[in-house]
Amino acid sequence: MTSTAANTRESSNDTIVPKSPLECSWTFWYLKPDKRTSWEQSLIKLIDVGFVEDFWATFNHLATPAKLASMRTNSDYFFFKKGIRPMWEDKANERGGRWLLMCANQDNKLDDLWLETLLGMIGDCFSSDSDSQPLSHFVTGCNVSIRNRGHKIALWLSEGQNETVIREIGRRWKSMINLSSDVHIQFDLHNESASGPSKPARYEA
Repeated sequence: MTSTAANTRESSNDTIVPKSPLECSWTFWYLKPDKRTSWEQSLIKLIDVGFVEDFWATFNHLATPAKLASMRTNSDYFFFKKGIRPMWEDKANERGGRWLLMCANQDNKLDDLWLETLLGMIGDCFSSDSDSQPLSHFVTGCNVSIRNRGHKIALWLSEGQNETVIREIGRRWKSMINLSSDVHIQFDLHNESASGPSKPARYEA
């Protein structure tokens, strides 16, 4: 074999396939409440993901929500845009709220609902070409809460006052995760006191 042929073969074997970048980077968080520590001390940042391959490598490594439920341990997964902490007090969340889906303890669709929500976020599926501004810009993150009394999946928004934006995001989320029309989700403000003495904005979809 000539040196030229050998170099060509070696170069071919060393070819690096580029990763597929996400629309934006996200962070996985985990929380296991512990009465001996503060909420913030119990919150653990797991990893930042900026590529499709990194998302799946992380997701496939984590125990599923159903697995956590079977262990009867109170815990949460959070998935937020990088740089936004999964708490109401973060500047990106303080004027917003969350759409909340209540799930029964034995809901066998819990894992599917969680995965479809995550895929909708990394796939920028909350936006449409007809939007005057992409609605995905208002989505800051999501979380799944595992509790003995019932599980919850929440979609967090930076917007808490624009009813049109809030309702449309809720409608798209329901469609995205294939919820039937008889299943309702509720929107609540993160910080109810932010609206003063008036009743906080709350919607259903």
